[in-house]
Amino acid sequence: MEPLQENRRPDPWQRARKLMARLWNLKEKLLNRDFRDFATLEYERVRPEDIQDIQRLKYHRNLDMAKTGHADASLNGLISYHRKKEGLVKLDQGVVAMGTIKVRENNDLLALIRFGYDRHRKAPVMALRDHDNIPMWKPLDWPELLGRLSSLHPKATDGLEFGHSFFARDIQRTVPSDFESLGKMYDLIIEKSFRSNKYFGKGVLPLDAGVLEHSLEHLHRPILFPASIKGHEILMLTEANAHYLVFQPFLKTSADLVHLTRKEIQEMLRNERVDRIAKLRFGLVLGIREGQLYIGKTNGEKTQGMDWKNFREAMESPAHSAKVKYYLAKKIVKEKDFVIEKGAIRLESGGRTAYLKRHYKDGRWHYAETGRNDEELHFRPVNGSVIQHLRTHFVDSENLQMALDAIKEQKLDIRKIENTLNI
Repeated sequence: MEPLQENRRPDPWQRARKLMARLWNLKEKLLNRDFRDFATLEYERVRPEDIQDIQRLKYHRNLDMAKTGHADASLNGLISYHRKKEGLVKLDQGVVAMGTIKVRENNDLLALIRFGYDRHRKAPVMALRDHDNIPMWKPLDWPELLGRLSSLHPKATDGLEFGHSFFARDIQRTVPSDFESLGKMYDLIIEKSFRSNKYFGKGVLPLDAGVLEHSLEHLHRPILFPASIKGHEILMLTEANAHYLVFQPFLKTSADLVHLTRKEIQEMLRNERVDRIAKLRFGLVLGIREGQLYIGKTNGEKTQGMDWKNFREAMESPAHSAKVKYYLAKKIVKEKDFVIEKGAIRLESGGRTAYLKRHYKDGRWHYAETGRNDEELHFRPVNGSVIQHLRTHFVDSENLQMALDAIKEQKLDIRKIENTLNI
Protein backbone atom coordinates (compact mmCIF):
# COMPACT_ATOMS: atom_id res chain seq x y z
CA MET A 1 0.00 0.00 0.00
CA GLU A 2 1.36 3.45 -0.91
CA PRO A 3 1.76 5.84 1.99
CA LEU A 4 -0.86 8.50 2.27
CA GLN A 5 0.25 11.77 0.75
CA GLU A 6 -0.32 14.84 2.91
CA ASN A 7 -2.61 17.24 1.15
CA ARG A 8 -0.67 20.51 1.51
CA ARG A 9 -2.14 23.71 0.25
CA PRO A 10 -0.01 26.70 -0.53
CA ASP A 11 0.24 29.23 2.30
CA PRO A 12 -2.13 32.08 1.39
CA TRP A 13 0.37 34.59 2.77
CA GLN A 14 3.07 33.04 0.61
CA ARG A 15 0.83 33.34 -2.47
CA ALA A 16 0.12 36.94 -1.59
CA ARG A 17 3.84 37.72 -1.18
CA LYS A 18 4.64 36.12 -4.52
CA LEU A 19 1.87 38.09 -6.23
CA MET A 20 2.97 41.40 -4.70
CA ALA A 21 6.61 40.72 -5.62
CA ARG A 22 5.63 39.91 -9.23
CA LEU A 23 3.63 43.14 -9.51
CA TRP A 24 6.55 45.13 -8.06
CA ASN A 25 9.00 43.43 -10.44
CA LEU A 26 6.75 44.17 -13.42
CA LYS A 27 6.63 47.83 -12.44
CA GLU A 28 10.40 48.00 -11.93
CA LYS A 29 11.06 46.33 -15.29
CA LEU A 30 8.96 48.98 -16.96
CA LEU A 31 10.45 51.96 -15.12
CA ASN A 32 13.88 50.96 -13.82
CA ARG A 33 16.58 50.06 -16.33
CA ASP A 34 19.01 49.15 -13.55
CA PHE A 35 16.56 46.50 -12.29
CA ARG A 36 16.04 45.14 -15.83
CA ASP A 37 19.80 44.80 -16.29
CA PHE A 38 20.20 43.06 -12.94
CA ALA A 39 17.35 40.61 -13.60
CA THR A 40 18.77 39.72 -17.02
CA LEU A 41 22.52 39.79 -16.42
CA GLU A 42 23.13 39.04 -12.73
CA TYR A 43 20.21 37.45 -10.89
CA GLU A 44 20.92 33.82 -11.72
CA ARG A 45 24.63 34.29 -12.39
CA VAL A 46 25.91 36.14 -9.31
CA ARG A 47 25.93 34.79 -5.76
CA PRO A 48 24.33 37.09 -3.17
CA GLU A 49 27.50 37.01 -1.04
CA ASP A 50 29.43 38.50 -3.99
CA ILE A 51 27.09 41.52 -4.16
CA GLN A 52 28.28 44.58 -2.22
CA ASP A 53 25.35 46.90 -3.05
CA ILE A 54 22.22 47.01 -0.87
CA GLN A 55 19.97 47.98 -3.77
CA ARG A 56 21.10 45.01 -5.87
CA LEU A 57 20.62 42.72 -2.87
CA LYS A 58 17.07 44.03 -2.56
CA TYR A 59 16.52 43.30 -6.27
CA HIS A 60 17.72 39.76 -5.61
CA ARG A 61 15.39 39.36 -2.63
CA ASN A 62 12.37 40.60 -4.58
CA LEU A 63 13.06 38.26 -7.49
CA ASP A 64 13.36 35.40 -4.99
CA MET A 65 10.04 36.42 -3.44
CA ALA A 66 8.33 36.41 -6.83
CA LYS A 67 9.79 32.97 -7.57
CA THR A 68 9.37 31.11 -4.26
CA GLY A 69 7.28 33.31 -2.00
CA HIS A 70 10.04 33.79 0.57
CA ALA A 71 13.56 35.22 0.93
CA ASP A 72 16.49 33.26 2.33
CA ALA A 73 17.52 34.30 5.85
CA SER A 74 21.14 34.66 4.75
CA LEU A 75 20.08 37.19 2.12
CA ASN A 76 18.26 39.25 4.73
CA GLY A 77 21.40 39.02 6.86
CA LEU A 78 23.51 40.38 4.01
CA ILE A 79 21.11 43.28 3.54
CA SER A 80 21.28 44.09 7.28
CA TYR A 81 25.08 43.88 7.17
CA HIS A 82 25.41 46.29 4.25
CA ARG A 83 22.81 48.63 5.74
CA LYS A 84 24.91 48.82 8.91
CA LYS A 85 28.05 49.34 6.84
CA GLU A 86 26.41 52.18 4.90
CA GLY A 87 25.49 53.73 8.25
CA LEU A 88 29.15 53.64 9.28
CA VAL A 89 30.16 55.29 6.01
CA LYS A 90 27.52 58.00 6.40
CA LEU A 91 28.61 58.71 9.98
CA ASP A 92 32.26 58.82 8.92
CA GLN A 93 31.43 61.42 6.27
CA GLY A 94 30.19 63.76 8.99
CA VAL A 95 33.26 63.35 11.20
CA VAL A 96 36.35 65.54 10.94
CA ALA A 97 39.41 63.45 11.77
CA MET A 98 41.15 65.04 14.76
CA GLY A 99 44.05 62.68 15.47
CA THR A 100 45.19 59.20 16.39
CA ILE A 101 46.94 57.37 19.21
CA LYS A 102 49.19 54.43 18.41
CA VAL A 103 50.76 52.19 21.04
CA ARG A 104 53.62 49.89 20.03
CA GLU A 105 56.07 47.52 21.59
CA ASN A 106 59.08 47.37 19.31
CA ASN A 107 57.44 46.98 15.88
CA ASP A 108 54.20 45.41 17.10
CA LEU A 109 51.13 47.68 17.00
CA LEU A 110 49.13 47.03 20.18
CA ALA A 111 46.46 49.70 19.80
CA LEU A 112 45.23 52.22 17.23
CA ILE A 113 42.60 54.67 18.43
CA ARG A 114 41.12 57.43 16.26
CA PHE A 115 39.59 60.68 17.44
CA GLY A 116 37.29 62.97 15.54
CA TYR A 117 34.74 65.76 15.75
CA ASP A 118 31.14 64.97 14.77
CA ARG A 119 29.96 68.10 12.96
CA HIS A 120 26.27 67.15 13.28
CA ARG A 121 26.32 66.47 17.02
CA LYS A 122 29.09 69.03 17.62
CA ALA A 123 30.85 66.60 19.93
CA PRO A 124 34.13 64.64 20.06
CA VAL A 125 34.02 60.99 19.02
CA MET A 126 36.42 58.06 19.13
CA ALA A 127 36.90 54.80 17.25
CA LEU A 128 38.59 51.94 19.08
CA ARG A 129 38.43 49.74 15.97
CA ASP A 130 37.68 49.80 12.25
CA HIS A 131 35.58 47.68 9.94
CA ASP A 132 36.82 47.37 6.35
CA ASN A 133 38.92 50.52 6.99
CA ILE A 134 35.82 52.41 8.15
CA PRO A 135 36.18 53.86 11.69
CA MET A 136 33.43 52.70 14.03
CA TRP A 137 32.77 56.08 15.64
CA LYS A 138 31.12 56.43 19.03
CA PRO A 139 30.88 59.33 21.52
CA LEU A 140 34.07 59.96 23.47
CA ASP A 141 33.81 57.78 26.58
CA TRP A 142 36.56 58.49 29.11
CA PRO A 143 36.20 55.29 31.22
CA GLU A 144 36.18 53.10 28.11
CA LEU A 145 39.11 54.93 26.50
CA LEU A 146 41.32 55.02 29.58
CA GLY A 147 40.37 51.47 30.50
CA ARG A 148 41.41 50.28 27.05
CA LEU A 149 44.78 52.02 27.30
CA SER A 150 45.51 51.14 30.91
CA SER A 151 45.03 47.42 30.14
CA LEU A 152 47.98 47.35 27.72
CA HIS A 153 51.12 45.63 29.02
CA PRO A 154 54.51 44.99 27.43
CA LYS A 155 55.62 41.41 26.82
CA ALA A 156 59.32 41.63 25.98
CA THR A 157 60.30 45.06 27.37
CA ASP A 158 59.53 47.23 30.38
CA GLY A 159 57.92 50.10 28.45
CA LEU A 160 55.44 50.85 25.66
CA GLU A 161 55.93 53.41 22.91
CA PHE A 162 53.08 55.93 23.03
CA GLY A 163 52.70 57.94 19.82
CA HIS A 164 50.06 60.32 18.52
CA SER A 165 49.30 62.57 15.56
CA PHE A 166 47.19 65.74 15.46
CA PHE A 167 45.59 66.54 12.10
CA ALA A 168 45.89 70.32 12.35
CA ARG A 169 45.60 71.02 8.62
CA ASP A 170 42.44 68.95 8.21
CA ILE A 171 40.75 70.75 11.10
CA GLN A 172 41.83 74.20 9.91
CA ARG A 173 40.48 73.44 6.44
CA THR A 174 37.11 71.96 7.45
CA VAL A 175 36.17 73.62 10.77
CA PRO A 176 38.49 76.62 11.20
CA SER A 177 36.19 78.28 13.75
CA ASP A 178 36.56 75.28 16.09
CA PHE A 179 40.31 74.83 15.68
CA GLU A 180 41.30 76.29 19.05
CA SER A 181 38.67 74.40 21.06
CA LEU A 182 39.43 71.11 19.30
CA GLY A 183 43.15 71.63 19.94
CA LYS A 184 42.43 71.98 23.66
CA MET A 185 40.22 68.90 23.59
CA TYR A 186 42.95 66.90 21.86
CA ASP A 187 45.51 68.10 24.42
CA LEU A 188 43.25 66.81 27.20
CA ILE A 189 42.81 63.46 25.42
CA ILE A 190 46.55 63.01 24.99
CA GLU A 191 47.40 64.09 28.54
CA LYS A 192 44.85 61.75 30.16
CA SER A 193 45.72 58.90 27.80
CA PHE A 194 49.45 59.18 28.45
CA ARG A 195 48.95 59.27 32.22
CA SER A 196 46.60 56.24 32.16
CA ASN A 197 49.37 53.65 31.85
CA LYS A 198 52.70 53.66 33.69
CA TYR A 199 54.35 51.80 30.83
CA PHE A 200 53.87 54.78 28.48
CA GLY A 201 56.17 56.91 30.63
CA LYS A 202 58.74 54.13 30.74
CA GLY A 203 58.72 54.09 26.94
CA VAL A 204 59.91 57.70 26.75
CA LEU A 205 63.63 58.05 26.04
CA PRO A 206 65.67 59.99 28.61
CA LEU A 207 67.90 62.77 27.33
CA ASP A 208 71.41 61.29 27.20
CA ALA A 209 74.59 61.39 25.17
CA GLY A 210 73.07 59.01 22.64
CA VAL A 211 70.66 61.72 21.51
CA LEU A 212 73.66 63.82 20.47
CA GLU A 213 75.75 60.99 19.04
CA HIS A 214 72.94 59.28 17.11
CA SER A 215 70.39 62.06 16.72
CA LEU A 216 69.00 60.84 13.39
CA GLU A 217 68.06 57.53 15.01
CA HIS A 218 65.99 59.43 17.57
CA LEU A 219 63.88 61.45 15.11
CA HIS A 220 60.16 61.57 15.98
CA ARG A 221 60.74 59.92 19.35
CA PRO A 222 59.59 61.48 22.64
CA ILE A 223 62.47 62.46 24.92
CA LEU A 224 62.29 63.27 28.62
CA PHE A 225 64.27 66.38 29.55
CA PRO A 226 65.77 66.83 33.01
CA ALA A 227 64.05 70.22 33.35
CA SER A 228 60.99 71.87 31.93
CA ILE A 229 61.54 73.85 28.73
CA LYS A 230 58.86 76.43 27.97
CA GLY A 231 56.55 74.46 30.26
CA HIS A 232 57.21 71.08 28.63
CA GLU A 233 59.27 68.20 30.01
CA ILE A 234 58.68 65.71 27.17
CA LEU A 235 59.71 66.91 23.71
CA MET A 236 59.86 65.15 20.36
CA LEU A 237 62.93 65.46 18.16
CA THR A 238 61.87 66.69 14.70
CA GLU A 239 65.13 67.82 13.08
CA ALA A 240 68.86 67.44 13.66
CA ASN A 241 72.02 68.71 12.01
CA ALA A 242 75.65 69.29 12.93
CA HIS A 243 74.90 72.49 14.86
CA TYR A 244 71.52 72.20 16.58
CA LEU A 245 68.54 69.96 17.30
CA VAL A 246 64.89 70.98 16.92
CA PHE A 247 62.15 69.73 19.25
CA GLN A 248 58.42 70.28 19.65
CA PRO A 249 56.14 69.60 22.64
CA PHE A 250 55.00 65.99 22.80
CA LEU A 251 51.85 66.19 24.93
CA LYS A 252 50.52 69.42 23.41
CA THR A 253 49.37 70.53 19.98
CA SER A 254 51.53 73.64 20.30
CA ALA A 255 53.41 74.47 17.11
CA ASP A 256 56.19 76.17 19.09
CA LEU A 257 59.59 74.75 18.20
CA VAL A 258 62.57 74.57 20.54
CA HIS A 259 66.01 74.99 18.97
CA LEU A 260 68.89 73.71 21.10
CA THR A 261 72.54 73.84 20.18
CA ARG A 262 74.59 70.77 20.90
CA LYS A 263 76.52 72.79 23.49
CA GLU A 264 73.30 73.65 25.33
CA ILE A 265 72.29 69.99 25.42
CA GLN A 266 75.71 69.03 26.78
CA GLU A 267 75.22 71.59 29.56
CA MET A 268 71.80 70.13 30.35
CA LEU A 269 73.34 66.67 30.62
CA ARG A 270 75.92 67.95 33.09
CA ASN A 271 73.16 69.54 35.16
CA GLU A 272 71.12 66.33 35.04
CA ARG A 273 73.47 64.72 37.53
CA VAL A 274 71.91 66.83 40.27
CA ASP A 275 69.31 64.82 42.20
CA ARG A 276 66.27 66.99 42.87
CA ILE A 277 65.01 66.96 46.41
CA ALA A 278 62.41 69.70 46.72
CA LYS A 279 60.75 72.70 45.12
CA LEU A 280 61.47 75.86 47.10
CA ARG A 281 60.04 79.35 47.23
CA PHE A 282 61.07 82.05 44.76
CA GLY A 283 61.06 79.53 41.88
CA LEU A 284 64.11 77.69 43.26
CA VAL A 285 64.81 73.96 43.41
CA LEU A 286 66.86 72.11 46.00
CA GLY A 287 69.23 69.41 44.75
CA ILE A 288 72.22 67.34 45.74
CA ARG A 289 75.21 66.09 43.75
CA GLU A 290 78.25 64.21 45.00
CA GLY A 291 77.45 65.08 48.60
CA GLN A 292 77.00 68.81 48.02
CA LEU A 293 73.83 70.87 48.22
CA TYR A 294 72.79 72.70 45.04
CA ILE A 295 70.29 75.45 44.33
CA GLY A 296 68.67 75.46 40.89
CA LYS A 297 66.71 78.16 39.10
CA THR A 298 64.88 77.99 35.79
CA ASN A 299 66.80 79.85 33.13
CA GLY A 300 64.30 82.25 31.59
CA GLU A 301 66.61 83.65 28.92
CA LYS A 302 68.02 80.45 27.46
CA THR A 303 66.26 77.20 26.69
CA GLN A 304 68.48 74.83 28.63
CA GLY A 305 66.03 74.56 31.52
CA MET A 306 67.82 74.85 34.87
CA ASP A 307 70.94 76.63 36.11
CA TRP A 308 72.51 74.94 39.15
CA LYS A 309 74.96 76.43 41.66
CA ASN A 310 76.31 74.76 44.74
CA PHE A 311 75.06 76.26 47.98
CA ARG A 312 78.15 78.37 48.60
CA GLU A 313 78.03 79.84 45.08
CA ALA A 314 74.29 80.52 45.44
CA MET A 315 74.84 82.42 48.71
CA GLU A 316 77.59 84.51 47.10
CA SER A 317 75.75 85.13 43.83
CA PRO A 318 74.43 88.67 43.20
CA ALA A 319 71.55 87.06 41.31
CA HIS A 320 69.88 86.22 44.64
CA SER A 321 68.56 88.96 46.90
CA ALA A 322 69.26 89.18 50.60
CA LYS A 323 65.72 87.97 51.25
CA VAL A 324 66.32 84.82 49.19
CA LYS A 325 69.65 84.14 50.87
CA TYR A 326 68.12 84.57 54.32
CA TYR A 327 65.36 82.09 53.33
CA LEU A 328 67.90 79.54 52.13
CA ALA A 329 70.11 79.83 55.20
CA LYS A 330 67.35 79.86 57.83
CA LYS A 331 64.44 77.84 56.43
CA ILE A 332 66.30 75.28 54.32
CA VAL A 333 69.62 74.63 56.06
CA LYS A 334 68.90 75.53 59.68
CA GLU A 335 65.21 74.67 60.12
CA LYS A 336 65.01 72.14 57.24
CA ASP A 337 61.47 73.38 56.58
CA PHE A 338 60.54 71.94 53.18
CA VAL A 339 58.67 69.03 51.62
CA ILE A 340 60.47 66.51 49.42
CA GLU A 341 59.52 65.47 45.90
CA LYS A 342 60.47 61.79 46.11
CA GLY A 343 57.38 59.65 46.73
CA ALA A 344 54.95 62.54 46.21
CA ILE A 345 51.33 61.45 45.61
CA ARG A 346 49.16 63.34 43.11
CA LEU A 347 45.36 63.25 43.34
CA GLU A 348 42.92 64.40 40.66
CA SER A 349 39.12 64.42 40.67
CA GLY A 350 36.42 66.71 39.32
CA GLY A 351 38.85 69.37 38.15
CA ARG A 352 40.68 69.43 41.48
CA THR A 353 44.38 68.62 41.83
CA ALA A 354 46.14 68.01 45.13
CA TYR A 355 49.51 66.72 46.34
CA LEU A 356 50.77 64.82 49.33
CA LYS A 357 54.48 65.20 50.14
CA ARG A 358 56.58 64.30 53.16
CA HIS A 359 58.10 67.06 55.23
CA TYR A 360 61.86 66.64 55.38
CA LYS A 361 62.41 67.40 59.04
CA ASP A 362 59.78 65.20 60.70
CA GLY A 363 58.74 62.83 57.88
CA ARG A 364 55.01 63.66 58.26
CA TRP A 365 52.78 63.96 55.25
CA HIS A 366 51.80 67.48 54.21
CA TYR A 367 48.94 68.45 51.90
CA ALA A 368 48.38 71.19 49.32
CA GLU A 369 45.69 71.76 46.72
CA THR A 370 46.10 73.88 43.60
CA GLY A 371 44.03 77.00 43.17
CA ARG A 372 43.15 79.00 40.10
CA ASN A 373 46.29 81.14 40.05
CA ASP A 374 48.53 79.22 42.41
CA GLU A 375 52.12 79.34 41.25
CA GLU A 376 53.38 78.27 44.66
CA LEU A 377 51.72 75.50 46.66
CA HIS A 378 51.16 76.03 50.37
CA PHE A 379 51.54 72.74 52.25
CA ARG A 380 50.09 72.04 55.68
CA PRO A 381 50.30 68.94 57.90
CA VAL A 382 47.72 66.26 57.25
CA ASN A 383 45.08 65.95 59.99
CA GLY A 384 41.59 64.53 60.35
CA SER A 385 39.91 67.32 58.40
CA VAL A 386 42.31 66.83 55.49
CA ILE A 387 41.60 63.09 55.41
CA GLN A 388 37.84 63.77 55.36
CA HIS A 389 38.36 66.36 52.61
CA LEU A 390 40.20 63.78 50.50
CA ARG A 391 37.46 61.20 50.98
CA THR A 392 34.80 63.73 50.03
CA HIS A 393 36.36 65.52 47.07
CA PHE A 394 38.80 62.95 45.66
CA VAL A 395 36.66 59.83 45.80
CA ASP A 396 37.23 59.25 42.03
CA SER A 397 41.01 59.63 42.18
CA GLU A 398 42.87 56.42 41.40
CA ASN A 399 45.52 57.37 44.00
CA LEU A 400 43.10 58.00 46.88
CA GLN A 401 43.63 54.65 48.61
CA MET A 402 47.39 54.96 48.17
CA ALA A 403 47.25 58.37 49.85
CA LEU A 404 45.10 57.12 52.75
CA ASP A 405 47.36 54.12 53.31
CA ALA A 406 50.46 56.34 53.28
CA ILE A 407 48.95 58.74 55.82
CA LYS A 408 47.98 55.84 58.05
CA GLU A 409 51.46 54.36 58.07
CA GLN A 410 53.37 57.65 58.50
CA LYS A 411 56.65 55.78 58.29
CA LEU A 412 59.80 57.86 58.37
CA ASP A 413 62.10 56.61 55.62
CA ILE A 414 64.08 59.64 54.49
CA ARG A 415 67.80 59.89 53.91
CA LYS A 416 69.09 62.75 56.03
CA ILE A 417 70.62 65.39 53.81
CA GLU A 418 72.81 66.85 56.52
CA ASN A 419 74.74 63.61 56.76
CA THR A 420 75.98 64.01 53.18
CA LEU A 421 76.49 67.73 52.86
CA ASN A 422 79.86 69.41 52.63
CA ILE A 423 79.11 73.08 53.02
